[in-house]
Amino acid sequence: MLRLIQKQIPYCSSFEKQSLIGLIIGGIIALIMILLQPFGTYSFESDYKYLIFSGFGLLAGTMYLFCARIENLWYHSKNKRWKGGYEIVSFIIFMLVSGIPIHFYNQVFLNNFFSHTFYPYEYLKHGIWFFGHSVVPVMLLLLPFYLYLRNKFGIIVTKKSLNEITLLGENNGEKLVIQKETLLFVKASENYVKIFYVKNNSIHHKTFRNTLAAIKEQVPFLHKSHRSYLVNIATIKTIRGNSQNAKIEFHLKDENIPLSKSYYKTIKLALGIKPTN
Repeated sequence: MLRLIQKQIPYCSSFEKQSLIGLIIGGIIALIMILLQPFGTYSFESDYKYLIFSGFGLLAGTMYLFCARIENLWYHSKNKRWKGGYEIVSFIIFMLVSGIPIHFYNQVFLNNFFSHTFYPYEYLKHGIWFFGHSVVPVMLLLLPFYLYLRNKFGIIVTKKSLNEITLLGENNGEKLVIQKETLLFVKASENYVKIFYVKNNSIHHKTFRNTLAAIKEQVPFLHKSHRSYLVNIATIKTIRGNSQNAKIEFHLKDENIPLSKSYYKTIKLALGIKPTN
């Protein structure tokens, strides 16, 4: 049990996917209310009975999305490592938070709340009873779907995936996914860029239709070292020459690229080296 609580599991942080999960959860709750009519709701009479029952699903789905967006703050505070124990707590919070508006909705539409004198103590007492006898049983029916959907749409973020970068070209299919530390530099040539990276201890490159400016937006940690080059500071071995004829050398196979006078001081400062002429 302890191992399950500590185990990292998938988590869905995307607004679109959280919205979809909320929609499905709401639909399931609505179907439970309409088809099963639990807890005496079968005796409820109204021309809008099924529409009112669907409202329970709408509330549950909305509250799921609300909880999920707040939950993202928790997820990021844990460095995107979501564990089984967090999932249990998350479901309990969802039950508690959604139970409040669902109880109010039940009182208004099924129990004619506004036709009676309001007594806070009685309302609270009924709310606790309603939560234990209505909300919890329905939510437990929902639990397998809840866990399945969050697992299906979620992902497990590993240290490796946190370090991944994606570079895109303007043409369809121009995509390169690599580890941040393997990217060496990007060279521009007319309307194209060549992306140089390390793979299997050798240097490879891919050519995309794009501009240096667009690549810089995609991977902002790159530094401009020349009007035609962007460089990954972390992969630089040393800088040879002075500001007039400087070259950037990399750790692998003595690969080098030009370092222009305009960016000489900037690159040296980024490397923690005091610039000299």
